[in-house]
Amino acid sequence: MSRRIPLWVTLVPLVLAIGVYWLFWSSWAKDFSAAVERVLPGAPVAVTGFPYRLETALAAPVWRAGAGVKIVASADHALVNRGPWRTELTVIRAAYPKFSAIVGPGFGASFSGKSALISVRIVGDKLARLSAVVEAAQARLGFLPVAIAADGLELHARERVPASDGLQSATLPPRGQLVVKGQRLRLDGGDALTFFADMTVNGAVRLTDFDAWANAGTIEVRGLTLADAHGEVVKLAATVVPVGRTGLRFAGTLETVCPANVVAAVEGAPAVTELRLRAPVRLAFDGVAGAMRLSGVPEDVAQRARRGQDPACPVIRGRV
Repeated sequence: MSRRIPLWVTLVPLVLAIGVYWLFWSSWAKDFSAAVERVLPGAPVAVTGFPYRLETALAAPVWRAGAGVKIVASADHALVNRGPWRTELTVIRAAYPKFSAIVGPGFGASFSGKSALISVRIVGDKLARLSAVVEAAQARLGFLPVAIAADGLELHARERVPASDGLQSATLPPRGQLVVKGQRLRLDGGDALTFFADMTVNGAVRLTDFDAWANAGTIEVRGLTLADAHGEVVKLAATVVPVGRTGLRFAGTLETVCPANVVAAVEGAPAVTELRLRAPVRLAFDGVAGAMRLSGVPEDVAQRARRGQDPACPVIRGRV
């Protein structure tokens, strides 16, 4: 005659397993808490999320970093979490985030938004990936005299490690990449456009020292487009060179079906009523912010074929 095993006996292995896992999780939680406190000294950190994640809620966090480039990131509230088995990946949800990076007087960038979802993956001491999706974004770039707003802004950055030091090459090796996407992006209150840019940062050294990088470094804009529901309005490629700590110098070419509005946007003049060209024209540009020079506008552009069935060109840059 078989004997029935008491229920509590069958639960003992499960309870022991949970207890052992709790000990491991508690150790991971201490490491996670210490990592957050290193980044945000003095911030009260309470780790929750057992058993599947490590998570802490932060009120009004402020992160400061950088010596050559001063970086400040803050939010009204932030939720930081990490998987127990993936310590290299951190995910942050932030309410009303703000970010600024200052290189020199009038040379920097600032962003803010209603909310942001950010993931950071660091392998060793290198940035393997940083991705951010910002809702209701506002941006100011100190090297461009334009206020930027977007319903959604998506940024993806990563550090690139060259196969060699590039000293034998005619061009310096890539050190980083930045991809930016914007939905319903508006420049100085202009019409809403879709934005895309893919940029590679080349240099002789890692991007941990701005002055050393700026000696010979460049930013290669491999593709930047502004488009609306009826197609591309502007497409450009450029090389951007730092001018010490004062700004950036741009040189490149662009193609557009709305040349008059491109000229108005660059010069800060009011937009004009313009039908789209059937075939885009190519223009060259060079200079610094506020002193950009366009060349190559065809003399017969007013007589070229237009798309009469499409809406007029959008207002690329408004007048806020």
